Amino acid sequence: MLWWRAMVAMVAERALGAVLHRLAGRALLRLCFIVRYKLGHSLPATIDDIEILHHSPHYIVLSKRYDLLINSNDPNELTVQAQLRHLFPHLADKQLGHEFRFSHRLDFATSGLLCISLSKLAAKAVTKCFTRGQVDKYYLALVRGHLSQEMLDISLPIGDDMRPEWHKIKMATAQNPYVGPCKVAHTRLLVLQRGLYCDYPATKVLLKPSTGRRHQLRLHLSHLGHTIVGDFSYSNRRDMWPYRMFLHAHRLVLPSPLDYIDVQTKDPFTPEDPRNKWVPVETLNALTEETYQRLKDARHHCHGMNS
Repeated sequence: MLWWRAMVAMVAERALGAVLHRLAGRALLRLCFIVRYKLGHSLPATIDDIEILHHSPHYIVLSKRYDLLINSNDPNELTVQAQLRHLFPHLADKQLGHEFRFSHRLDFATSGLLCISLSKLAAKAVTKCFTRGQVDKYYLALVRGHLSQEMLDISLPIGDDMRPEWHKIKMATAQNPYVGPCKVAHTRLLVLQRGLYCDYPATKVLLKPSTGRRHQLRLHLSHLGHTIVGDFSYSNRRDMWPYRMFLHAHRLVLPSPLDYIDVQTKDPFTPEDPRNKWVPVETLNALTEETYQRLKDARHHCHGMNS
């Protein structure tokens, strides 16, 4: 019976470790909030903190601010859903789970473009575009360190991190021994600028995912050793001093037969905003149509990273 007792003790030890890890994680997350919102330069989102960039009979495309949930089951929580209901009460459909048809998702900490379908037909058209690989999404990010290669092709399958302390918090690559079932994930990266963030080496990159896995860009960049500035989770809960996570959905090209969408935002990570603490030293590529096309067509002209 000694082996049985040893096994029970081991399971109990692991369970206790996971609980303590989660409690510590919540405490650090609270500390991160205090640092960014009480001591730092972040201001809480408001009901009007939303920018509509495209509005047609079929779709709304908006720019979501960072640190904001898309929807929630708590009616008192500020979300994109609540902002849309406030702005367009006549478009809220009580028959839907969260009143609006969100065509895709963005993480809580990620800012940028989000598309909402205004009918079943419009939502079906968007789904077909995504399924056929016809949607082009471009993201801007500021990452730690200087990337030596100008362009990278990253193909690393992604799955859930199955460790109890990280479950539903982090994802993992196929090379991680704790990863669950994986799905193919592909990201293309182009260096825009190299410079300094808070006097430390950093790189501004343009990213184009061709798959849409949870935390895909954050995990792929972390795997490269170039974690996104301000990414609390993938810095092992250390990077809490930046006022936000520096990942932004910058451009969306969605060729729906109902309404051809090509929308882009301004670059939020410029040195003109003192909160960014970003000083570019070397510019390799500017945000031009040629740059977007180069990234899209660069299949045979960039360095690869495979699992």
